[in-house]
Amino acid sequence: MKKYLIISKSVYETKLALLEDNKLDEIYIERNNQKEITGNIYKGKVVDILNNGEIIFVDIGLEKNAFLSFENKKNIPKFSINDKLVVQAKTEPRDEKGAKLTLDYSISGENLVLLPKSKNLSISKKIKDVEEVNRLKNIFLNVNNGLILRTDSEEKSEESLLEEYRRLENIVNQINRDFEKINIGLLYDNNSILKNVVVLFDDTIEEFIIDDKNIFEKIKILLEETGKKDLIKKLRKYFKDKDIFEYYNINSQIERALNRKVYLDSGAYIIIEKTEALISIDVNTGQNTGNKTSQELILQTNLEATKEIARQIKLRNLAGIIIVDFIDMKKFSDRKRVLEEFKKYLSEDKAEINSVEYTNLGLIQFTRKRQGKELAFYYKEKCQYCEGTGYFLSKERIILNLLEDLNSQIKSQDIKKIEIRAKKGIIKELSKYIDNNKIEYIEDNNFYNIGYKMELYS
Repeated sequence: MKKYLIISKSVYETKLALLEDNKLDEIYIERNNQKEITGNIYKGKVVDILNNGEIIFVDIGLEKNAFLSFENKKNIPKFSINDKLVVQAKTEPRDEKGAKLTLDYSISGENLVLLPKSKNLSISKKIKDVEEVNRLKNIFLNVNNGLILRTDSEEKSEESLLEEYRRLENIVNQINRDFEKINIGLLYDNNSILKNVVVLFDDTIEEFIIDDKNIFEKIKILLEETGKKDLIKKLRKYFKDKDIFEYYNINSQIERALNRKVYLDSGAYIIIEKTEALISIDVNTGQNTGNKTSQELILQTNLEATKEIARQIKLRNLAGIIIVDFIDMKKFSDRKRVLEEFKKYLSEDKAEINSVEYTNLGLIQFTRKRQGKELAFYYKEKCQYCEGTGYFLSKERIILNLLEDLNSQIKSQDIKKIEIRAKKGIIKELSKYIDNNKIEYIEDNNFYNIGYKMELYS
């Protein structure tokens, strides 16, 4: 399997893509005017205290004040207005609500997560070997900070793990120094696209192709600082005139990842639907008829779908409750095999995924922790006419609505003129039902099938 990293830089945004055998597996986007803040660490100032300290509003230098909330009423820390705090953003600002904050900030590396506010040492439950668990514990027995050892820390050398710990500790020390220097604002940017480079760029990557000179130099420095100097030889500058994402066929793959229907190589397909409450994914055989028996075909299709569904979830950065409706299987052994295969592919996701199991209805349900924005955020806006339902008013309903409005308005003696703007087809049909000297019809195809506009003049 050949893996490549591609970076594209424009005046508006920077994009980082991971390709596996020329197939887009992950993408990260950083917009100059829409930076994500989840995971960022700030120096904030307390500006308001509500509910006896259960909710604290904090100015962290953004347009909207962020907030801390404390559900455990017995252990609410005491703050005063104008107190200065080190806080970390847990969520992005949404609608009228600012970002949710935490005082228990953490710094993530490749193998370790440093917890400056804790003294606890915990090790990933996915590391099963008892000797390995004890080895990892012994490495960090005498450190001053709390730590989480990720699954990737397994079998890593003591030297490399301690070196990573020192780098994370240096970041904490820099945060403390900057806290004394600034009034309020950003202390540590966790969302720079270059941080994803450190995580993704390893020995499995064949080439890292970059179309921007400044980023090329920054990545060289970053690799030296993080102990990955030997990877510098894999960096490549992109000199062709064609857009780098177009050249590597990434743009067309992004477009497909924004569609609700995704076709599999066999001709089967999956449907991905997002609602306010959850994300549903449905598997269908489509044109995948093959020469196998019905149950063999269903198993084959479901197994093929497991890998693509896991990829699409990661690529689209979907989060929350996710329910997958695989094609119904009669054999318990087939159901078990599909679940195990699905778990295997989901385990390759860097985001936290929990409770991947069958429900009583035979669906697979799990949760994926939100990390940043969905891919669709950067490419789509909710339709202002259908509000995300995917449906417009029918032509007949528009005409009926118009007739009801007109019948009530025509009778008014105060109204001298009624101006109606609508699509040509609507006006043509409407004029068959009602003809009045007060009405002036104006063709306006901007309304398409979404309604009409009525102006009254007295």
